[in-house]
Amino acid sequence: MAYEIRETKDKDHWLRMRDEALRKHRAGDRLTLEETAIAIWNPDKESQPMTCMGILKIEKRALEKLKVALKNRKINGLDDLFESKFREYGRPVSAVYDR
Repeated sequence: MAYEIRETKDKDHWLRMRDEALRKHRAGDRLTLEETAIAIWNPDKESQPMTCMGILKIEKRALEKLKVALKNRKINGLDDLFESKFREYGRPVSAVYDR
């Protein structure tokens, strides 16, 4: 069940959505970006989860930029950093590729 964050004055609506997102997380299901924003929202400090959504979008863009930078250096993912083919006498990956 995907949620769409939209303007509303009804705090109970947000709390119900938050409870559902937390229940889904406890059940081991993956959450969408919107559900994650609602799940980490602190209703005591914010009236709506909009701030959480903005932070998550910024973090998502930063992660995408990191993945592109790694791919440009022929590193397919973060797991490749720990494989032996990317290690040379304990030097960092950047030293192995002379960059």
